[in-house]
Parts: sequence; structure tokens; C-alpha cells
Amino acid sequence: MKKTVAPSLIAMAIAAAGISTTVQANDWYLGGGAGYAHHEDIDKKNSDLNDESQALNAFAGYNFNDYFGAELGFNYFGKSADTKALNLSAIGRLPLSERVSLFGELGALGWDTDAGAGDDGVSPLAGLGLTYRASDLVDVQARYRRIEDMGDLAKNGFETDVNNFMLELVLHPNRGDATPPPVAPVVQQPAPEVTYETRTVTADGSIYFAFDKSDLSADSRATLDEVARFSQENPDYQVELAGYADRLGSAEYNRKLSERRALAAKDYLVQRGVAAQNIQTAWYGSELAEGVTEEERQFDRRVDAKAQATIQVEIIE
Repeated sequence: MKKTVAPSLIAMAIAAAGISTTVQANDWYLGGGAGYAHHEDIDKKNSDLNDESQALNAFAGYNFNDYFGAELGFNYFGKSADTKALNLSAIGRLPLSERVSLFGELGALGWDTDAGAGDDGVSPLAGLGLTYRASDLVDVQARYRRIEDMGDLAKNGFETDVNNFMLELVLHPNRGDATPPPVAPVVQQPAPEVTYETRTVTADGSIYFAFDKSDLSADSRATLDEVARFSQENPDYQVELAGYADRLGSAEYNRKLSERRALAAKDYLVQRGVAAQNIQTAWYGSELAEGVTEEERQFDRRVDAKAQATIQVEIIE
């Protein structure tokens, strides 16, 4: 029987596990799927095992960050194999865009078959899949798994390597952020009849993003809350938002990514009561990126926010 675990899957999972970034806390998920199992290199004795059988699975997992997670699952392989199995896997994930990601899987599968005289054992598995984020709650994904040496010829009547293909639905109950509560309006007090001088005041800040992301973090929202508060306290205001990206990726892709970041900041400010017509946005992609190391590139993945207002200052003579 062949011993082939694709080395590219192993390399991808190990590389992804070594990358760290911050995601929303407590991103656990539940999923399930259906597909089929192709039994390769079948060596059978007293078994009715066919080349292909139906397959079902159910699983639960936890994402430690955007790139690495762990998963525990239950698997069932068709009537002829009559095999139930539990798997424990490490998941390495590579985001391709805001909604699509590629993932690799390495783990072990503990199987129990009722075929023949019955038998159980543990087999290595490796997998590869593609995930589409349909919403904050739902992912749809396709998964391929390779399972080595399932069964025992002497006991249950077959030995085989399994190629398992699945379509799966995944639910993330805690992913995404609720709409923030509106900021209470500031009550303007009548001004006393005194002498005033016209002055310009500003409020500046920068918000930062994870690699290839335009989602706002909690720190980013806190910075934009200060800009929103400034605009409410100073009616004659203008807000400027400038989006940037690091030098990784093509210039065109980075320009669009910096645009999404600037517009994400604008949308949030509008939710917080800032008038859309008073917000100017611009995006520069990686034109001004200076970072070389990963730590330096983090400062290139940002939106600079500047609020400016004209105010009347009381002059005491």
C-alpha cells in the first residue's frame, strides 16, 4: 500500500502556524458536511468495501488567530466501510482576500469499523480546503483529506488509503461586531455676550489594520470615537481620511485595499453621527510605504484621520 502524505500540505500548515495576528476573541465554530470517500489501493479479503462510499462529518473548532486553529470532528464512512472515526487536527489558514482563505490540515484519525470481525486503530491524515466567508455567521467550504492505512486485512477484511472529499457549512456564533450604540448628542449651551476670536482646532489620529484586512479593531473604533466626539463638539468641522497599505502585493490591489480601509473608517464615522458630506476620503495604496520588516509594515497598514474645525474663543481683556 502506498505511503503518500502530500508534503505541500504539511509545509503550508507549518508555515501558517508560525504567523501571528490578532482576531476577535472567542472565535469558536461548529460545522458539518457531506461528500464521498474514494478508497485507494484497496486490499480486501472478506469485505464488501467498494471503491467509493458516502461520507458525513460534524466538527467543532477554535481559531487562535487569523492563521492558526484546532479542530475536533466526527466522521462516518459509508455502508460498506461501516466505519466511524474521530479526528483531532491542527488548522493552518492563509487568507487570499477578505472573504476567501485557503487552509491546510494535519492530524490523526481514530477509527472504529464494524466490518468483518471489527477493528479499530489510529491513522495519520492531512488535508487541504478552500473557505468562503458568506457572512459574519456563515462560512461555506470545500475540503479534501488524505487518510493513510485505514483498516486491517486480517480483522475487518480490508486495508485502504482514503481520499475524502467534502462540502461543509460552518457557523461562527461569536464572529463579527454588533452595531455600536449611538453617541448621545451634546447639548449646546447659549453663549454669553462676550468678545470672541476665531481659531482653528484639530484632532488627529491613526488606525491600524491586520495584513490584507479592512476590518476595524477595538482600538481603531476607539480612535474614531474620539473623531466623532470632536465633530459633535465642533459643528463647523471637516474630516479627512487617508488610507494606506504596506508594500506586499501588487500596486493595484494595494490601492483598492487602502480604499476599503478608508471607506470602512468613513462608514463607521457615519454610524457615529458624523455627516457624510463633511468627510473627505483618499487612498494611496503602497505609494508611501516605508516598512521593510513585519513590525515596520504594520505602521504602513493604516488610515490617518484628521478632523479640523473653526471655533470662537472667548477673549478676556
